[in-house]
Amino acid sequence: MTEDGSSSSGVDLARKSGFRLRVVLTALLLLFCALCIVLLRGCTNDPWPSGFSSSDTYFTNYSSEFKTFDPAVSYYVHEGEVLDSIVEMPVCYDYLKRPYELVPMLAESVPVPVYYGKSGEVLTGDPPSDAVSRVEYLVRVKRGIKYQPHPCFGVGTDGKGAYAGVDSKSLKAYSSLSEFPVQGTREMTAVDFKVAVTRLCDTRLASPIYSTFASFILGMDECSSLIKAEVARLEQESQSRGIRLESYPVVPDYRTLPLAGFELIDDHTFKLVLSRKYPQAIYWMALHFFSPVPFEALEFYAEPGVVDAGYSFKNWPVGTGAYMMTECKLREGLTLVKNPNFRDEFYPSSGSESDKALGLLADSGKRLPFIERIRFQYERESIPIWIKFLQGYYDTSGIPSDMYDAAVTLETNGDMGLSPEMAAKGMAMTRSVTAISYYLGFNMLDPTVGGLTPEKKKLRQAISIAVDYQEFIDVFMNGRGVPGQSILPPGIYGCVEGEAGVNPFVDQWDAESGKTVRQPLARAKELMVEAGYPNGIGPDGKPLVLYYDASGSSSQSKSTFLWLRDKMSQLGIVLEERLTDLNRFRDKIRTGQWQLQFTGWVADYPDPENFLFLFCGENGIVATQGRGSNKTNYSSSEYDKVFKRLETMANGPERMALIGEAVKILQEDAPCCWGYHPMSLVLTHGWLKNYKPHHVGKTFMKNLRIESEARTEYQKRENAPVLWPGYLVVLLVLLVGSWRLYVWRS
Repeated sequence: MTEDGSSSSGVDLARKSGFRLRVVLTALLLLFCALCIVLLRGCTNDPWPSGFSSSDTYFTNYSSEFKTFDPAVSYYVHEGEVLDSIVEMPVCYDYLKRPYELVPMLAESVPVPVYYGKSGEVLTGDPPSDAVSRVEYLVRVKRGIKYQPHPCFGVGTDGKGAYAGVDSKSLKAYSSLSEFPVQGTREMTAVDFKVAVTRLCDTRLASPIYSTFASFILGMDECSSLIKAEVARLEQESQSRGIRLESYPVVPDYRTLPLAGFELIDDHTFKLVLSRKYPQAIYWMALHFFSPVPFEALEFYAEPGVVDAGYSFKNWPVGTGAYMMTECKLREGLTLVKNPNFRDEFYPSSGSESDKALGLLADSGKRLPFIERIRFQYERESIPIWIKFLQGYYDTSGIPSDMYDAAVTLETNGDMGLSPEMAAKGMAMTRSVTAISYYLGFNMLDPTVGGLTPEKKKLRQAISIAVDYQEFIDVFMNGRGVPGQSILPPGIYGCVEGEAGVNPFVDQWDAESGKTVRQPLARAKELMVEAGYPNGIGPDGKPLVLYYDASGSSSQSKSTFLWLRDKMSQLGIVLEERLTDLNRFRDKIRTGQWQLQFTGWVADYPDPENFLFLFCGENGIVATQGRGSNKTNYSSSEYDKVFKRLETMANGPERMALIGEAVKILQEDAPCCWGYHPMSLVLTHGWLKNYKPHHVGKTFMKNLRIESEARTEYQKRENAPVLWPGYLVVLLVLLVGSWRLYVWRS
């Protein structure tokens, strides 16, 4: 008892409880601070899943959505970069050699054409096209090549396809085809090429290459009619069973449908038959339209359960290539991994002296592919890509316009070089002129800017001088381009560079700089007088008004129009813009209801015919009701005569002379302001090996090699977190918490 008679046990209990609470709170405070320190030390800006950055993974990106990976339909460059890593073709382009050279891929050798005359006799040498009535390419495909593991090859206990009649509910638990429990493979055979080529005749696919192939390969139109009839029969059967055709399209057996231009010889040999001479057909065999398609895959993707589970051939291709798809989230990203069934293939051992100096031959003879995984990440904007590249999370990058000055410096000779800041980070810059031509086209059917009279030619020549595309390149592209002297880009056979290749009607050679320059504006004004438009005034006493037709209204297109308008005004020409939506614009092009438009062409294969055919009269887009590629509707009997001679001729002095003749005709007739050929500037980190740009083929991911340890060290160095502010906050929390506990104790 205390002196006042109260008990001391309650006070002692309270003191003990308070002491225990302070101990617990102190421990929690210390634990909180320790946890904060652990979190701070472990913080990272790494955008990839744990372990990806340090793994043997190549990181790249895409900004345009993918439409399809169906090899019969896919026609966009960024789709080809994915698809051509998964599927293979009979031939491909050598990775290092320039000019581009075809080499065997799935074929044992590069097929050579055998020409037959009208009486069935074999024609030797390089016969004229009018003497040839049949062309045969015998293709022997390699033995033992197996498809990547895929559920379409899986076999059930009954010997049938493992997923025949499968319920979609059992498949929705999987996020990837690679997770399906039953997988399989088989050897690639010649009939798979039969399926691929015959599928092109199926009008439901609307293959963009069909019309071109059908004009040469025997029997494609007839095969297309047979497929329509077979599809109609199968659809009638499906409807009788209550199957919804819009959800579950029928699949005809392309293996058995006859196609005169494709002859199966045996399991590993087939013959492609053309109705006329066309040496460029060999380039077709390097396109993914010719990649083998196993019919099992088409059957698998036609299964209602597979369809309902969200899997389709257009998103999940099947092939024999170095990589196979394991993740397909089109608005997030795609993942490819090494194909475990990929055959023995080795890095090239031949290249130029510059290739050797750049270290591109260091891996000669080593087995491909080098990289275990490829990650394609969806990125909408260029700046985030650039930032992640600087952080080491992308292995390559283009150069956004806003970052050009930080990445590029002008060297003493006026060329572009890598800035010291980027060089100090171990980066390299690769410059290459792409096989692309952009140009301002005149509608040759238009009564004002069209026609082949001397006055019309001079009007177009005058405009071509005023529209100085070197200035356009400097202003809008940071110098990343080469002014066009013709439709042929550098690197394409027949393109003459330097002084000998100058367009004499528009440009002149500057010996001091070693480059072309535009003729003086005074020359353009002289031509305007000779064309009947002195100072831009026509015979009616009014200024000449021209119309620039375009679709869309982006800031870039608006700036381009304002620039064009300013160039035209120097000649007294008034340029007005006519904007329409894309569908209306296409209708205007198809019907010839336009005056000037900006357009371009990307090489499908490295042959001048692929560019010169754009001006063949019979390819006029109006004349062919929208099916041709001659958007300017240019038609010249003189040009057509030369083009028809060189079109099917083998490369050599005679063909080179004819190409030069065709180019000179186009330069004088000026159906276009020849515009420019864009330059590709790509930055690569030092840990990425064997990178060499290739502007025709897209089968080269397998040649790249990553030194992942060097990348990890770079990422640690460039992304080291600044921790002292966090530590300061933790210290302040600790001090304030301790003070509060001390006050409470008092």
